[in-house]
Amino acid sequence: MYAFCTYFDQRYLARGLALYESLKRHCDSFLLWILCMDRASYEDLERRALANVRLIALEDLERNDPALLETKSQRSLVEYYFTCTPSLPIYIFQRFPEQNMITYLDADLFFFSDPAPLFDELGDGSIGIIAHRLPSELRYLEVYGIYNVGWITFRRDQQGLACLRWWRERCLEWCYDRVEPGRFADQKYLDRWPELFSGVRVLQHKGANVAPWNVKGYKLTLQGDQIMIDDQPLLFYHFH
Repeated sequence: MYAFCTYFDQRYLARGLALYESLKRHCDSFLLWILCMDRASYEDLERRALANVRLIALEDLERNDPALLETKSQRSLVEYYFTCTPSLPIYIFQRFPEQNMITYLDADLFFFSDPAPLFDELGDGSIGIIAHRLPSELRYLEVYGIYNVGWITFRRDQQGLACLRWWRERCLEWCYDRVEPGRFADQKYLDRWPELFSGVRVLQHKGANVAPWNVKGYKLTLQGDQIMIDDQPLLFYHFH
């Protein structure tokens, strides 16, 4: 069983539900942890009682991580959401010791195929990340980060946990919606992971994290009912 986590508030509820439905369609066995960023989204999802979903209230995450809560008054709403990103997988690892691996997903992803090839590619790696894969004319956008936060896998091992803790500490120190040297929100920190941590795998499957910023770099075709990205099936699209 694959374990995923994501977060959203009521404004992103429709996207989060679409993500869930796409996983249900294409992933035979999964568990999706949803951090509800407001009471309205929690109550809506609680009423739905979705299979394979476990809900986390924002106040439970904050109670578990007082240092995170201390940053709330210092940041805009979206900046605080960014700050929460690394704290969510840490919370799951701490509270649920049976989870040996967790994959964070942005709520605006939509799956078109089984994500199993990404876990096969990760192999025994501790951390799985995906580059933005910008075409040459958009390479200037790497000022926001070489890698995208949309999909990140962490294994519960020495390197995976060390990376998560380091990321959380950096986000607590600084996590703002602006570019400064070496940092932007929660994302630019990923640039340093391959040099800081062993076991980082930069996943290469072309069908992963196809997005508005990179889709023009691929040839899209239809084989039966399968969308192909060059010669590989589309795994998920990042609607952004």
